[in-house]
Amino acid sequence: MKLNYKKIAFSTIVFLAAGPVKAGWTQSLGMSEQCIAVGGACVAKEGDFAAFYHNPAAASAFENTIIGGNLRLLDTTGVDLQDSGGRHSIDGTNTEGQVAIAPTLAFYAPVSKDLTLGLGLGAPFAITADWENNEGIHRFNMSDQSLFVIELSPTLAYKVNEKFSVGISSNIVALKQLRTESLLPQSFGAALPPALGGAGTIIPTTFNSPVIGSITTNTDNSVGLGIPPDSFESSFNEFSFTLGMQYQATPRLRLGAVYRSKTDMSFSGDLTLDLDPAGLGKQTVRYDLELDMPGHIQVGAEYQLIPNKLAWSVDTQWTNWASADGIGSTTKFQFDAPLIGFINDLQVDYKANNAWTLRTGLEYKITNHTTLMAGYAFDESIFDDQYVDILVYDSDRNIFSFGVSYDQRDNKNKSGWILSTAIQVINYKDREIAVGKSQNLGGFSLPNLIDADTLSFTSNRDSFKYGGTILAFGLSAQYNFGN
Repeated sequence: MKLNYKKIAFSTIVFLAAGPVKAGWTQSLGMSEQCIAVGGACVAKEGDFAAFYHNPAAASAFENTIIGGNLRLLDTTGVDLQDSGGRHSIDGTNTEGQVAIAPTLAFYAPVSKDLTLGLGLGAPFAITADWENNEGIHRFNMSDQSLFVIELSPTLAYKVNEKFSVGISSNIVALKQLRTESLLPQSFGAALPPALGGAGTIIPTTFNSPVIGSITTNTDNSVGLGIPPDSFESSFNEFSFTLGMQYQATPRLRLGAVYRSKTDMSFSGDLTLDLDPAGLGKQTVRYDLELDMPGHIQVGAEYQLIPNKLAWSVDTQWTNWASADGIGSTTKFQFDAPLIGFINDLQVDYKANNAWTLRTGLEYKITNHTTLMAGYAFDESIFDDQYVDILVYDSDRNIFSFGVSYDQRDNKNKSGWILSTAIQVINYKDREIAVGKSQNLGGFSLPNLIDADTLSFTSNRDSFKYGGTILAFGLSAQYNFGN
């Protein structure tokens, strides 16, 4: 077999470019445009390069070696924030020239007519935002955030018979990053006791309160990729697994199911309390944090309304957010030394609900090479008002998608490119959090101390309304090497 090395080189540098996503979890939005364009209803569909994540069983149908990747661009300027100070728009998706890039690459090779091996690299969990607002009550809860998990996924797919296939991926956490920044208003310093430089008094926190400092957390920076966010903590000792199956029930109907286990994770790094703007100095301590990523179950079906012409797919996904430490239950940043003399940890108190996502999509083949796609998904909110804050930016979401795929293959050995592009509109339902309803949204507007030595967030002292839209554009490229 003669290989075209230029084509190989091109396909191996396709990346998923995910600008700040304002809590748009990759886990909810998908990894390849062929899946994204049908609303993510792809657990029963023919597999593409992202089979290692969407359904590893789909890789059993690959008749030859393939390699592929994805490129996504997101515009979050349609996100809307409002408080008593008015509306606080997002000036740009990527502030200060910063871009967040998470690679998605995959390679598969059949080793027999029934067995396929593969290797995927992708970011199943990613959330990032740089709010960069000079005003707004939310900035005292979170002004900057970044959570990235990049996994390496060896994959095995086996065709049991002509109708039934199974697959498994081992999702090994290779790199991870956690960064948060919360600004401190004047009220935080004023409420500190006199021995710590404060006045021991309570003053109001408003949307334009002066900033006297910040609390920042960063994971260890042992690996630099040269692309923002550049610094990651290496892992390779944390993992989950994904099990998948597909069953061709009739010539027109294919069924699929996937189970992904929870990923038990921990982060370590530095936490810095910076009160230099108030003349109170700066202190950095080491921290350890338990923070898990949730598992999910997804089941679905694809039905050929018109054989080889028009296909309809429907999926439902249940995500077990409640079992993930740090998202579904309380967790703590544990310090190796007391902060300002007596604070030994920082409590993060979330209690996420398990949630359903409904997905559906259509594919219409208009020529032998070109297919049109459209989809819709409803993504259920996971947090009650009590736990909502700007870090999670959570409400019910309606996700609309449109796309087109071009299959360039027309030779006898089926070699060639499959190119797909899609547009995704993620609309957040408007949600208003009344004063005092969220125990987290107030951020560090006051030094809230519980159990004497534990710092925690406070309730919101201003009403807060949010919603808006994220726009996404993507391109997938997959090369089939042929027989």
